[in-house]
Order: sequence, then structure tokens, then C-alpha cells
Amino acid sequence: MGAVTVSGLKINYRVAGSGDPLVLLHGGFGFDSRSWGPQLETLDDEFNVVAWDAPGCGGSDDPPESYCMEDYADTLGEFVRALGLTRPHILGLSFGGALALALYGRHPTLPRSLILAGAYAGWAGSLPADEVQRRV
Repeated sequence: MGAVTVSGLKINYRVAGSGDPLVLLHGGFGFDSRSWGPQLETLDDEFNVVAWDAPGCGGSDDPPESYCMEDYADTLGEFVRALGLTRPHILGLSFGGALALALYGRHPTLPRSLILAGAYAGWAGSLPADEVQRRV
């Protein structure tokens, strides 16, 4: 396990293997990089696999209460740069999928590809009308 400080927060992560970088973004709160154990073990022969603990999860520092998805995306971007990962593949599960989309929206040249599993981009009944229109 490693740690790096970005956006003023200590971020813990696990890393395995070598090859093209692949960053794993876990699901919602209550999950962390340990959720990716089997993937770290099986993808390490083809990829430099990095699984982070999002701010507020696992061993990472808690973010301020005002932290929003854009802040998570910017912190993820700084995290990728701090580790020297060049155009990584980004795999996000659930909340991690939504975060991958936010990362791409804010830093479109950073990821090589997005792999989204159960990503949530919002649905009409959960968002204000202007936000639904913006997303459409």
C-alpha cells in the first residue's frame, strides 16, 4: 500500500503489476481499494493496476463537508499525475463510474479510456430540470 498527498488530502492506494496503467475506482462509501483484490491479482500480468481509496474511504483522509463530485474528479486527476501515470485506463464501479465520467468532463485528455460498470449519471426524477437538460 502506498500513500500520496494531493488536494491537501492523504490518499491511500494499492498497486500491482506492470504494463499500461489501469486505475480502479471503487463503488460508494463503505468500499475502498480492498474491494479490488481479485482484480489486482488477475490483471497485474497485463497492467500496472492502481486502486485508490477515494477521499473519505479506507485509509484516505476525510474531505471537507463541502466536497462535491468536481472536487473528487480534480483530486483524482492530481492523484494520477502525482503517480506519474500517463493516460491511464480508468475503470469505475457505481460511484466510481460516475467519478470516471466527472474526471473525463473536467480533464478530458487525462484518461486513455473509460470502463464504466453500473455508472450513475443521474436520472430525471433525482435532478433539477435544468440539470437534466444540461445532461441531455
